[in-house]
Amino acid sequence: TSLYLYNSSVSCHRTSLYLYNTSVSCHKARLSLYNTFSRYRASKWTHPLSTTVVNVIVSEGCRSLGDVMRDLDGKGVIRSDFVLLHGDTVANLQLLPILEYHRKLQKQDKGAAMTLLYKETGLRPKSHALEEETVLGTSTATGRVLFHQKLSHSTKKINFPLEMFLDEPEVQLLYSLQDTDICICSPAVPPLFSDNFDFQTRDDLIRGLLVDDEILTSTIYWYKLKSSEYAARVRNWPIHDVIHRWAYPLVPDLSLDNSDDPYIFLRRHVYRQRSATLCKGCDLEEDVVLAKGTVVGENTQITRSVIGKNCRIGKNCDIADSYIWNNVVIEDGCCVKFSVVGEGCVLSQGVHLKDGCVLGPGVIIPPVQSFLGLRIVSHSITELKKIGPKAVMVLAVNKDVDSEDEQEGPRVSGLTLVGEEEGEDSSESSDQLSTSSDLSYRASPVPDDTSLFFNEVMDSLSRGYDDKLQCDNLVLEINSSRYAYNVTVQEVNYHVVRALVSLPSPDNYWGQLRMQLGYFLPILVNYIRNQQAQEDCLQALEEVATSRKELRDSLLKLLHLLYEQEILGEEAILKWHSSPDLDDPAATPLRNTVEPFIKWLQEADEESD
Repeated sequence: TSLYLYNSSVSCHRTSLYLYNTSVSCHKARLSLYNTFSRYRASKWTHPLSTTVVNVIVSEGCRSLGDVMRDLDGKGVIRSDFVLLHGDTVANLQLLPILEYHRKLQKQDKGAAMTLLYKETGLRPKSHALEEETVLGTSTATGRVLFHQKLSHSTKKINFPLEMFLDEPEVQLLYSLQDTDICICSPAVPPLFSDNFDFQTRDDLIRGLLVDDEILTSTIYWYKLKSSEYAARVRNWPIHDVIHRWAYPLVPDLSLDNSDDPYIFLRRHVYRQRSATLCKGCDLEEDVVLAKGTVVGENTQITRSVIGKNCRIGKNCDIADSYIWNNVVIEDGCCVKFSVVGEGCVLSQGVHLKDGCVLGPGVIIPPVQSFLGLRIVSHSITELKKIGPKAVMVLAVNKDVDSEDEQEGPRVSGLTLVGEEEGEDSSESSDQLSTSSDLSYRASPVPDDTSLFFNEVMDSLSRGYDDKLQCDNLVLEINSSRYAYNVTVQEVNYHVVRALVSLPSPDNYWGQLRMQLGYFLPILVNYIRNQQAQEDCLQALEEVATSRKELRDSLLKLLHLLYEQEILGEEAILKWHSSPDLDDPAATPLRNTVEPFIKWLQEADEESD
């Protein structure tokens, strides 16, 4: 993770740029430091006459923005106003006028801590992903932010606090805004993170300041970018797209890196370097970037895609909504849709990649293969299913975005991003491959961060039960761990339940579990709040029960207890019972053990009818 902090001092005309790289291991820290210096060694910032001082900070212990702010506060680095933005930000705006606007606000309001930057979108571009939709309530007179809520996929209504309307003569409610994730911060912001260890993200800080404004005595304001200005974080594949010129002048045809062979800007947002070759009958429909040295064969159709340098694309190919890196060979009759093809890959004749396939560098796909939503690497130290001599399949899991406020699944970002989980046996049949890719995350090894999160939850619950800590405090600990390890809401539900049923020892398992569940009931109530969360809970119970006999023998009583405590509903239990995983030999026998409880539920439902 990279965070940029601009610490500007107008009086001495010097600007300090802090590049904050966070890594989880010494090896990654060294690689991150090397990559950072390699990237900026030739930058204009390193010129002797440059007024920018670049400071690179690499920290292993920082896993979130909150950790970074606390680390900076401890070092005493920030002593004046600064601009906070992420390393994946693309922008064409002038920061100095915005910084001056923030300082003007500080003269009027000594408690002004942050100024949030927003872009008015109107008709939203593709980059305005669902996780960026924000409802903002502001004071019309002062521009102070009174309400801030990010909307999730399933949000149906919004509750506004009554005090917001009572305390202000006029309130502005804004929805057509794109959050740039850039903010101007006062020197008071790092200490706010230090004083509140549950603040892990910028949104945590905003929420805390708005809810507890009387306690923290700090206020937030907002600034709307000009119509000619643009800023966005590259947090999903469509936002990589500068084809529609939202970030002008940051567009391909004005790039100084290609001065020897500039891009030609054509109709329908097609960009082509002069040395790219188009054969007879090929069609570049719309939103296409074609780099130098690339050859496109006859009757090939390309739309909404980026093609790298020195690629060879054969005849009668169909490429749509995809990213093709440099030196890729795509032979005749291939179809690539909603996919990413890494550098140096070879797609032999008749290969079909669809629905979010991601190929690592150097992959060679044998002829006439079809894949849906898979990650494929050229080699692996793990024994995985081989597709060819340089093609190893890995199960694809969407980890593109994370819902913070609602218990919901991943949102669609245009392309499916994938993790490092191992896959199942493959088949040349695209239907069978699609079925394999739909396996839930419990069927694959737990990623490192998720494993660390589970261990911390186990530690928190074990210590909390032994020391009789308040469940509210334990919830705060779990939420802090969640932000630190960047796990999804569904994974939190899953691993909290998994940890709860893993705590008791084999001796008198049910007796211990019943007592612990009675103590931890507020935690279950906090996390298992809707239908999706109940499905996560049942999935965790099934996972542990298949590997632990004590829980398997107690599962009937446990389901009855959770039903009586209104943690699990009848609908969720019956749905889980009626839909076993046919590929899991333990799924059906496990459901047979709870058959008496299921019959009791069904009979009670019939009597009620």
